[in-house]
Amino acid sequence: MMTDVTGLNAPHLLSFDTREEASASLAAEICETLTDALAAHGRATLVVSGGSSPVAFFRHLRRLPLSWERITVVPSDERVVPLDHADRNEAMIRRELLQGPAAGASLRGLLPASGSTANLPQLAETLPASFDAVVLGMGTDGHTASLFPGAPELEAALRSPEPLALLNVPGLGTQRVSLTPAALLATRCIDLLIFGPDKRAVYESAAAGDEAGEYPVRCVLRQNRVPVRVFWAP
Repeated sequence: MMTDVTGLNAPHLLSFDTREEASASLAAEICETLTDALAAHGRATLVVSGGSSPVAFFRHLRRLPLSWERITVVPSDERVVPLDHADRNEAMIRRELLQGPAAGASLRGLLPASGSTANLPQLAETLPASFDAVVLGMGTDGHTASLFPGAPELEAALRSPEPLALLNVPGLGTQRVSLTPAALLATRCIDLLIFGPDKRAVYESAAAGDEAGEYPVRCVLRQNRVPVRVFWAP
């Protein structure tokens, strides 16, 4: 069962009894958004996050009736590893979303197969100028995409007019490429899919404050340019 716990002038928070229900509901909403975009413009572009949280959402979405051959999928971020590495978001998106009819969609990666960041400005130029829908996750540290608190490059990424940023992730010893807020907010809508009481608590703290350096997810929660929905289940 879904409970609407929306607050005035706040992200639209939708609470579900189960993660499966939340994932299915989000898939239906994204299907509607993409269908509208296809009808209006002939093509549609969807940004999705990696990790484990969106897997059920991907499996619901890939079964829905869409003209997938006219849809472009873009990762919200990417680990700087070769394409065949287990941590590569692009590989996970191909495995879990681009299956069956959805295999007809185009996947526009953020890095070449080698994982090289040498030509990041040129890669950025190949990205769509705007998106029809953006689906993000959030970590218990308040990061979204690969905008991590404590990253030396975070403040520059948050303020950058460029669509991509290269960040060193503190504590993980890895580099990530991430869409910046400038890119993420160039969309019709943003949806955040989060699970568990810990992330619910982080979300509520992030939604109540203003400093994006503390909780980078605030770059999408605390803005008035794009409507935001939050799909949560315990």
